[in-house]
Amino acid sequence: MNMKFFDFFKRRANPSTNINTVFSSSFDTHLGQDATSFAAIDLIASAFANLQGDFFVKSDKKILKDYGLHELLNNPNYDETKFQFFYNSVKDYFNGNVYWYKYDNDKGEIVALFRLNPNEVRVSRNFYNQKTFIYKGVEYTSEKIFHIPSRYGYDGLKGKSIFSQCSQIFTNTTELDVFLNNSFSNSVGNRLVIDITKEFPNATEEQIQTLRNKFLSNYTGIKNAGKPLIKSGKIEYDKIETDYKDNRANQLVENRQFQEKEISKLFGVPLALLTGGEKEKDLESLYTLFIENAIKPIALQFEQSINKLIPIGDRGRIQFEYSYNNLLKTSLTTRIDAYSKQFMNGFLTTNEIRRKENLSEVEAGDTLFVPANLMPLRKDVIDAYMASAKLKAQQLLNTDSPNTIGNHSNLGDDKE
Repeated sequence: MNMKFFDFFKRRANPSTNINTVFSSSFDTHLGQDATSFAAIDLIASAFANLQGDFFVKSDKKILKDYGLHELLNNPNYDETKFQFFYNSVKDYFNGNVYWYKYDNDKGEIVALFRLNPNEVRVSRNFYNQKTFIYKGVEYTSEKIFHIPSRYGYDGLKGKSIFSQCSQIFTNTTELDVFLNNSFSNSVGNRLVIDITKEFPNATEEQIQTLRNKFLSNYTGIKNAGKPLIKSGKIEYDKIETDYKDNRANQLVENRQFQEKEISKLFGVPLALLTGGEKEKDLESLYTLFIENAIKPIALQFEQSINKLIPIGDRGRIQFEYSYNNLLKTSLTTRIDAYSKQFMNGFLTTNEIRRKENLSEVEAGDTLFVPANLMPLRKDVIDAYMASAKLKAQQLLNTDSPNTIGNHSNLGDDKE
């Protein structure tokens, strides 16, 4: 069975062959069905998919742009873009588990990653307590399936979803959305009243229902928009106007605001970003909170998991890290001021600053500079400095005491 399965991949040179027909990415597991939860997930997944990650040499922090895994994470497979791959991986994470299939070449190098539908993966442990995965009837080990469980709970096999762990909040939010939709669809603010008591004083319940159905089919809905309402006989029409000022409407608004705050806390997304209803003067602080509370907890778990993709022989010297700089929102003036201070104090080179601003590199732009009045913080340098300062102090003392025996100053001796 396994051999036949791998034979499928060997035919991938054929343009008509598509690996994703086996590892389908066109799935969507259960998410929060309410608009607020969807907005929170979309914000987080979009931001995470835009993160820049690099492989570094641990000793000198040199970025390894030519490292094989670097290219893999920027182009996980030939059907999905990096954005699509990581955006949907974050959605899988919120549902409890991320599963990537590792496709190797003849040398054992990972050349592609494919997302698996979490709902179709079965996880167990074998006699050696190693995880095994069954997907579409085929069993794999951890050598082929890369598993990232969520932080919301883990039983040793699978992670828990945020929706199962906080089910009551999502249930309430979804029910509130359904109620609001039904209320507005049925015009809770304005109700039409048709008075037939004068025209049909003895109408039966069946006749009233027939009249109601006829009215709904002929005068309501989009297809009947604009049709005139015909008045006949002694039938009278009126409406009840409650608008949004009644108690029920006010309670709906309060409940909705409460649910939005709960969702904001669960996902770590500042309410101002989630609803757009609040104006934040300090944009940088707002996005800093978003990164720290919503992005970093997920990014750190993916970061540490991706480090496990590094071959064992390289793990001692190579490390993968995410950079959050492109998510920070600051004004041009603030950025220039920060760059200037970092450049003047030897933190960043000219080219490092230019890369952050998506500018091309310049020749000799990789040199660090420090102010000329500073010196390295080393014991030999400090000892030399203190010795020089002591000598200078002695010279000043001799200059200030011209009458001291054996330490006469010659300054002014040529003057009468």
